[in-house]
Parts: sequence; structure tokens; C-alpha cells
Amino acid sequence: MSLIKFREYQKDIFYDRTTGVVVLHWSRQIGKSFTMAAWAVDRLLTRPGRLVTVLSNSRDNGGEFVLKCQEVCDMLGVAMESVDLSPDIEYDNMRFEVTITVKGRKGRIKVLAANPRTARGFSGDLIMDEFGFHENSQAIWEAAEPILSSNPDFLCRIASTGNGTRNMFYRMATEGIFKLSRVRRSDAYKMGVKIYDSNTRQPITPDQARAQSMDKAAYDQNYECSFSSEAGALLTHALINEAVWDGGIICEQAWSEAAMDIMANSKHKLYAGLDVARNNDFSFIPVGEADGDCMRVLAALRMRDMRLPAQRDMLKPVLDLSNFERLAVDMTGLGLGLFEFTEDLYPTKVVGVNFGTSVPVTKRIQAEGRKAPTVRITEAMAMDMLGYYEDKRIKHPCDAIYRNDLRKPCRITTSGGRVSIAASRDEDGHADHFWGNALMIYAKNAGPAGLMFPPRPGKGKASAANRRRRKASRNRRMLNKMFKGFYS
Repeated sequence: MSLIKFREYQKDIFYDRTTGVVVLHWSRQIGKSFTMAAWAVDRLLTRPGRLVTVLSNSRDNGGEFVLKCQEVCDMLGVAMESVDLSPDIEYDNMRFEVTITVKGRKGRIKVLAANPRTARGFSGDLIMDEFGFHENSQAIWEAAEPILSSNPDFLCRIASTGNGTRNMFYRMATEGIFKLSRVRRSDAYKMGVKIYDSNTRQPITPDQARAQSMDKAAYDQNYECSFSSEAGALLTHALINEAVWDGGIICEQAWSEAAMDIMANSKHKLYAGLDVARNNDFSFIPVGEADGDCMRVLAALRMRDMRLPAQRDMLKPVLDLSNFERLAVDMTGLGLGLFEFTEDLYPTKVVGVNFGTSVPVTKRIQAEGRKAPTVRITEAMAMDMLGYYEDKRIKHPCDAIYRNDLRKPCRITTSGGRVSIAASRDEDGHADHFWGNALMIYAKNAGPAGLMFPPRPGKGKASAANRRRRKASRNRRMLNKMFKGFYS
């Protein structure tokens, strides 16, 4: 095999001829199938008459594996024969066979559809290609394991990229039972694997490739060896696609003249949400018109690394519009100061939302079987917004950053039964667009008292509003010191 130049991570797999089971959790496009094909050919060359069974997750991948075997044999100058013995083109009936004759003995590589039946029928070495994508992966392993354990000479190689956490490959790659080879795209890049821009075709780095990706979670699973969350995103691609329209405008750092015109000329009342950030994350303001029970985002402003006084200046032209009704501001932490001073100037147009509070359980959440009397306000807001997407009552412009941010929040249930809405953080923010949208819907449904959800039993809307205002007054002196001259 000296005629084939392997990278270091490939050598570790190819030259391992003793370990019973090796799990390859590798990035896509770094030579996984070629390495497995070379390993299979080597088993036939070093053990004449050998049988290697390959279980593949699709007919296309099975055919590609045969081509990789041919490529290896061509490099070595070894004659091989391949034949398609499938009775038809159905995947379940796939049967490719590669034959290599050494010292008068025929060795075979059989490429079969991945299912428990074929897993029971092998005798020899076993390769499970893209095992994370095999249907009934647990049943396949239960069928294969007794055969492997019956003969110490039978070796098994299991290779795949990640495919969530509900499969046997996830367990094999995370539970530490088997020898594991984990190679990320960023690791392979350091060892010479090239990456090219999908548009310019120029060489780029892994960081640049990830920045260009429209779905960061999918990129990390495909290329950086992560596993997608069990919970999954609250908003699916299908729901987001249904909500996207081409009539809105997304602005960066400041409102454009066109954005102000489209908002000023709307014949409907306008509502907005503001998810506040100062460094790293985005402050995001979607402004939507309420057309009956539907919300249509006419314009949105994305601000990054902007001082709070400058963010205040971006609020003023929108709040001054004659058709503008209400703004809901994230008043958690940093947002408190911006909310307090904005409310002073526009007391009838601004409401605050503290993401750390709880509210009575909503009817929608009760319908899912929740027994607890209260829920976190973030879950109530998120589930209310989910209803807008499911009922096709929301439209908004969308770009890659917007879409990626909408996909971040997941509903997580702890072992103690507590439910929360969790969102990952990366260089494109912390679900700022998601919460901006949710706050916009809150603003539409909050009403003059600033309450979207019913008050807790025994505590009326008026008293709740008064408590909020009293709390605001208690903080006023402190905030005046912190933000002296902020609205001067």
C-alpha cells in the first residue's frame, strides 16, 4: 500500500488490523469512503479468499463504494472485477460484488442494503458505511454483533457523520465502549484537506466556510462532528419558508429611506419588538403591520456593537410615526436602562418584558398536557409565536443570518420536568431575530396595560401594571446615575 499516500488520520485506520471494532466519526468530504474501501481491499489482499460485507445506506452510496474500490485497485495495479447482482433497482435488493483473486483464491467485497436481514447473513469482516443514517440501526447492530463476537478474526469498521442522537451510531460515538476516531473538517484542513468557496471556487478556511453556511447547526454536524440536539429547533425550515416574503426590507445599523417610507405609508397599525444587545450579539428591531390577525414585517433593523444612545436614536423615528402603536422591549439586564428611558419619552407606546419572570400557563401549553400553573414568559412567548408560524399568520423578510437565528431556540425539558426555551450562541448572535419577532407579537397582543398574558389569580391587570411602574420608579435614581445624560 506504499503506492497510496494516506493522511495521518487515514493511516491510523488503514493500518489497524487488530482492533475488533473501530468507530469513525468523521467530517464529510475528507476521505472516509476511500479509507474504508482501501481497508476492504487490503483485507482481501492480505487474507486471500476473504469476505468483506459492506452495509450501505443507499444505492448511490453503495455504487460509490465500489468505485472507490476500483480506484484503490488501479493505484495498486491490482486486477478486480465488479458486478451488479441486484435483481432490480430497488434499494432493498441492492447487491454489488467486487472480486479480487490472490494466490488462486477469490476474495469478495459484497455491498448490500443496510437492514437486520443482511446483517445476519455475513461471515467475515463488516463495514457499516454512514451507519448514522441506517434505518433500524439498533436492530442491525443486534443482528451483527453475535457474528462478530463468534470469531476473533472478524473485524468491524463503523463510519458515519452525525445524524442526531436517536440512533445507535450516536451511542457508539459517545459512550466510550469502542475505539473512536473523530476527525473534524478543521482537523483535516490542518493536515492538507482543501476547502473551496461554493461560488468563487477559491480556497477558503473552515471558519470562512462556516460563516457562509446558511444553517450553522447542520454545518457543525456535517463537518465539525457535533450531534444535532434531540429537541430540535422550535421553528422548522418548512415553517420559516412559509413565512418569508420579498416585500420587506432588512437594514444594517441604520434605517434606510426606503424602510422609513414603507412603514410611514402603511395603512395598518405598526408594532415592533426590540431584543437588546451591546457587544457581540445583535440588537434587532422588526416592525410589523397588523393586518387583522396577521403580522407582516415591513422593515427590520439589525444593530451590532452599537452604543445604547445610538440605539435610542434608531428607535425615535419609528416611535414618532403617526401609525405606530406599540414597542415591546427586552428589559432583562442591559435592556432595562434602554426601556426605562424610552418609556419616559413614549409612555403609551412602550412596554417592557422581563425574560426572567413567570406567567400563568397558557391554553396552548395546557393543551400539550402541562400541569404546572405557571411557565416562564419566554416559553409562553415562543409558543405563541410558534402558533403564528403554524397558522401562517406571520410574514417577514429573511436572509441567512435571520433564518439561522430563527432556528436556534429549542424547547428543553430537564430531568426534573422543568421546561425552558434554550438557544445556542455563536458569532451570528443569540437568537436575537427570534426574540425580536416574539417581542413584536407580544407588542401586538399586549394591550394598553402592557400585559400579553393573563395576570396570576388574585392579581389584576391594573395592580400588575402598577407594580411594574413602582419597580421602575425604584430603579430610576440608580439608572439616572448610570445613564446620566442618556436622553438629554
